[in-house]
Amino acid sequence: MAEPKRSMDGPKERVLESATSSVPAPEAEKTMSEALRKLLNQSRPTPVITPHVGVLTLHFQLYGCEDLKAKRKAFAALKAVWGRETDLAVAETADQDALDCATWTIAALGSSTQQITQRLDQVEKAIQERIDAAILDVHREIL
Repeated sequence: MAEPKRSMDGPKERVLESATSSVPAPEAEKTMSEALRKLLNQSRPTPVITPHVGVLTLHFQLYGCEDLKAKRKAFAALKAVWGRETDLAVAETADQDALDCATWTIAALGSSTQQITQRLDQVEKAIQERIDAAILDVHREIL
């Protein structure tokens, strides 16, 4: 009479044996680790890139806005045009529920303070030409 097969014991033993067996590492792994050691020993100084951030806050006075929808429409160009620029972030940061005023902040990212200053000058001038609202206050900060 034949012994019954124990299917559960066979594969488990093989898996455990292969996982715990001490087989030397293949040559590819040895050379890869040696190459990695050589790269790590050649410590090259990495260039330090320090981005600069400029923040422009504009406080606007609005006339004739009857509801928030009209206010959003007045500033639609601000968000649509400059909000798509890769070096700028645009957001309404205060007075969201007020109908007679608005505060918008534009953050600019650049490699130098001079570049950021020029970019914020350019954006401020373009906003003055495009937005139909009086600018009451301008605040700039370079971080």
